[in-house]
Formats: sequence, structure tokens, C-alpha cells
Amino acid sequence: MQINYPLPQPHGEIRRLLPDFFCVPGTAKLAPATAINRNMGVLRWGDELTLVNPVRLRPVQEERLEELGRIRHAVRLGYHHGCDDLYYRDRYNLTFWRQANSDLYPAPAPDRLLRDGGDCPIPGGCFVEFGHSRYPEAALWVPYNGGLLLTCDAIQYWQSWCGCSWCGRHLLRFGGIRRGMQVAPNWRARATPDGRDPAHWLQEDFQRLLALPFIHFMGAHGGFCADNAYEEVAAAVRRAFPEIDRAA
Repeated sequence: MQINYPLPQPHGEIRRLLPDFFCVPGTAKLAPATAINRNMGVLRWGDELTLVNPVRLRPVQEERLEELGRIRHAVRLGYHHGCDDLYYRDRYNLTFWRQANSDLYPAPAPDRLLRDGGDCPIPGGCFVEFGHSRYPEAALWVPYNGGLLLTCDAIQYWQSWCGCSWCGRHLLRFGGIRRGMQVAPNWRARATPDGRDPAHWLQEDFQRLLALPFIHFMGAHGGFCADNAYEEVAAAVRRAFPEIDRAA
């Protein structure tokens, strides 16, 4: 049976951000004339690659990706992502990780379930689930170069609007996205169940996230924050949850 996989969307070249961490800045088309950026992280351990928040690439960049190592794992960290996961699963016969109910895109089924504190494709790494979120969302921590934290939609770091169309940029701003590190307001509103207070409901999940040591950060949207990411994330969490220090 022939499968019509989504075609590659406009994207940039593979960028090396840390010795064994790479990024591909891509795009996601939300509506006509409305596109925002989205990132694929590429973690290398030995000669194996793990794709985080996968983005399908054009053939030339796909060849460059294959030159970095063997593509062995793919990880879906957010419920509203996953349109390119089936393509990678079928092309590379890799091990696909996602949370049990992260099935807005039902295919592929997970080969390994992503669980809080469970197994991780990177030795020494760990997953942190946002267990209070209305929709499945998780973060991945790996012990690279002082600690690297990867998220999907929950936390975002914006330095510029590169990769966003005019309509996409204004859609993000309408949803509360600003420059700098932030707990994404539109994600927090979506993730909080009806009748619960967004200023309190998710703070326990963020407290667990801040227990991890990291100095680098990248989300599925926005840019890469190097060297002082923990301070930036901690400040963003305190702005989103003003009572989090008293609750700790």
C-alpha cells in the first residue's frame, strides 16, 4: 500500500550546536499564508542518532543527516506534533518513542513508551512528563555539555521570528508569545483542564523540571539557548507561576 507522507516543508540546513547535538530549523504551515518555525533536534551517541520532534528533510539534507550517524530512534515530545513521524519510522525502521495517549497523529504506534523516569534512548538521559497536562507533553534531559533540556511546546525561547510568515508571527504574538524564554501562554491555557487555575495547576510539573541540572535548552519552536538556560527557564517559570517558590 502506498502511503502519501507529508512532503518536506521549507527548512534550513543542519546546524551543529554542541559537539553531539544538531538542529534543523524547519517550518509548520498552520493555514494559508500562516507558517511558524519548528525545530528538529538531533542527538548523537556514538554512531547512533536520535531525532527529537522529527521534521522531514529534503533529499540533500537527508543525506547529510545520514552522514552524521545511523538513525536509530525518534522521539515525539508533544501531542500536537508528529506529522513526519511515520515517514521516519518507515524509511529507517527506527525505534519510535511517544507517550501512550499522544495520538493526535495515531501512526506510528510507539515501539517504546515514553514514561516519566523510564528508559531513554540516550544513556544517562531521562524523560519528564507533564503529568498534570490535559494533553500529553514531555521533556527530555540529556547529560550533554553541562546538561541539555529539550521540550516541545511547553517552554519556548524566541530570539527572532525567523521561519515565521507575517501571519504566523502575528498569530504567535496574539497567543502571548514574546521574545525571550517563556512558558508558552497558549500551551498553558490548552494544557490546563477546564475549571482549573492556569497560574497553579501545572506548577508541580515545572518544579520537577527545575530539579534537573542543565545549561542548554531548545524547544520545538523558537531558538537555542546556550550556557545560561537554567537561569532563563527558572525565571520564566517564576513569571508563569508566581507562587512556585512558596509551594516548593
